[in-house]
Amino acid sequence: MTITDLSRRARWRPAAAAAGLALATALATLTFTATAAAATLYADDFEDGNSSGWTSSGGSWSVTTDGSRVLRQAGTSADARARTGSSSWRDYTVTARIKPTAFNGSNRFTAVIARAQSNTSYYYLALRSNHTVELKKLVGGSSTTLATGSVTVTTGAWYTLSLSVSGTALRGTVNGATALTAVDGQFATGGIGVATFYAAASFDDVTVSDSVAPSPSASPSPPPTPSSSASAGPPPAGTIVVAKDGSGHHTTVQAAVDAVPVNNTSRVTISIKPGTYRELVTVPAGKPYVSFVGATGNAADVVITYDNASGTPKPDGSGTYGTTGSTSVLLEGNDFIARDLTFSNTFDEAAHDYSAEQAVAVTTRGDRLVFDNVRILGNQDTLQPSSPNAATVSRAYYRNCYIEGDVDFIFGRGTAVFDRCEIRSLNRNSTSNNGYVTAASTTITNPYGYLFTRCTLTAPSDVAAQSVHLGRPWHPSGDVNAVAQVLFRDSVLGAHVKDAPWTDMSGFSWRDARFFEYRNTGPGSTVTADRPQLADADAPQFTAQAYLAGADGWNPVS
Repeated sequence: MTITDLSRRARWRPAAAAAGLALATALATLTFTATAAAATLYADDFEDGNSSGWTSSGGSWSVTTDGSRVLRQAGTSADARARTGSSSWRDYTVTARIKPTAFNGSNRFTAVIARAQSNTSYYYLALRSNHTVELKKLVGGSSTTLATGSVTVTTGAWYTLSLSVSGTALRGTVNGATALTAVDGQFATGGIGVATFYAAASFDDVTVSDSVAPSPSASPSPPPTPSSSASAGPPPAGTIVVAKDGSGHHTTVQAAVDAVPVNNTSRVTISIKPGTYRELVTVPAGKPYVSFVGATGNAADVVITYDNASGTPKPDGSGTYGTTGSTSVLLEGNDFIARDLTFSNTFDEAAHDYSAEQAVAVTTRGDRLVFDNVRILGNQDTLQPSSPNAATVSRAYYRNCYIEGDVDFIFGRGTAVFDRCEIRSLNRNSTSNNGYVTAASTTITNPYGYLFTRCTLTAPSDVAAQSVHLGRPWHPSGDVNAVAQVLFRDSVLGAHVKDAPWTDMSGFSWRDARFFEYRNTGPGSTVTADRPQLADADAPQFTAQAYLAGADGWNPVS
């Protein structure tokens, strides 16, 4: 994009890499079948300091420090449960690290829950104070034991509990052993959770995978870390490990992507160890079902970054990169997933005086993309949800993400849902205009552009109040069929948001765009004549599920 109505002198930029053994030959012949490594449906290590997305019943729940941050239930005088996940989940393994800290009696327990219907109906694997482990079901508050075994239970010790459900088959393990199995058809689907019964406990590293094999034990000592000259050996089917120190299969992310077979039909997980990977990365259209997963669960530990801008000269002297050409990470393959990592563009505006300083961290063109606990960092034009062409609708879902920038930092023609995300506007040191959150260019035939739902719009404390616009309509090359559609609903808007939050762009009036708000709160949500509000009757047509459904009924929302 080209902008002419805002100073480009930013004074802030985001903080932002032993050759490995090449496995191209082995991976080229690798068959990615249904036995491929499990994809993670959900993960929470509570390092963000909160229990967002969890619903508790009974007890005293909080996220607190217990070595690292954990979900703690402190009461010992009642049943207590915390649940999360999707009611539509069917076959999966839920794993959690559990440390019982107190038992109020000789037959009390702490547990992991699967296929939860409610607070009183679910399957659960219970670790009891009488040194037993039980695979049970609770139906309307009445429990039935399905299988039982023996295990030494010590307060203050960590245990890894896994409960797998597949059709009518159930399997539970403690520390990868003491397997209990049963067959029961009471519950076919449901979410997950953790529980205590007259006990106190800490819970950490909760994961849900779409595999029904039990997760390995977290208790045994990990193997020694390989030296920088060592190889991780052949990868398990469907998994590729990236590590800067040579302890993985590749030392760069792009090398791992290159190793994925063209037109693969099963998911390939690229597990990325901690480090800053300064490289340009492209997932091409011919490589669907690719996942990038940060190995630690902390998004800040894995950073994929570069620093090109639109006006950066190309090394071959053939001109400059242009806006999309400045992209650090280009995602063209369908069904891509990113989890627990950071994408960024660290172009330093203050150190350059280019005529075009757009610097994109991520451009998406593929369909059915999911970003979960991902940070996307930049300044101008940080994130571009797009599609292969104006006639094609591509959808992306951003859940619990952090996205920052200043000018038009979420822009393009794609359909994108931002759910429970923090959207942060950076300081451009203006008292009246610190930028624009969005610059959508939705094709007029597409009813769904950008939805921000249950989000929080923030800014640094030194950003002037009433200085940031929610958006403006982008018409690329004057395209009259690019009619922006943006809705902010059920979100908290900070004081930096203007009372007249929409504005014109390049001669096109914002009033001709499809800009709306609905039931927002916070100091920046004051309803004025310049803030169109969505009618209550129309609200059910503009949910996350409606934006993402398309013709195939896609629903990643949880």
